[in-house]
Amino acid sequence: MSAAASASSPSRQAVIAAYRTLLRTQREVFGEDIRAIQAAKKETHSRFMQNKDETNVDVLEEKLKLADQVTSLLRKNVVQGVAQGSDDMYKLRITKDTELGDNDSIKKAKGSHRKNRKGKAAAAQGCCGSQ
Repeated sequence: MSAAASASSPSRQAVIAAYRTLLRTQREVFGEDIRAIQAAKKETHSRFMQNKDETNVDVLEEKLKLADQVTSLLRKNVVQGVAQGSDDMYKLRITKDTELGDNDSIKKAKGSHRKNRKGKAAAAQGCCGSQ
């Protein structure tokens, strides 16, 4: 392999770093939920081991990109509910990384989706319902 190719290809250290980052993120996101941490760790290990002998640089880069996306998704979009006593009360574990949105963005998206569907149906039918 040429020096240029090896410089741009993912290294073993990059793969190990991505693996460790995922495990650390899982521990942070799932807090003291041992079952969730163990399940996530098992799945992560399984996925990494499936590709342990991969040598195609493009595939490796794609897998590392996926690992980064999963890390980001976990950090930003997973909220853990922690039981508070026996009253079916839960406290949400929202972290500094959790993305908080508002319902307005959801309402707007739903409204535009409905408009698009009506417009597409009318365009597909043509004038007076003919196709």
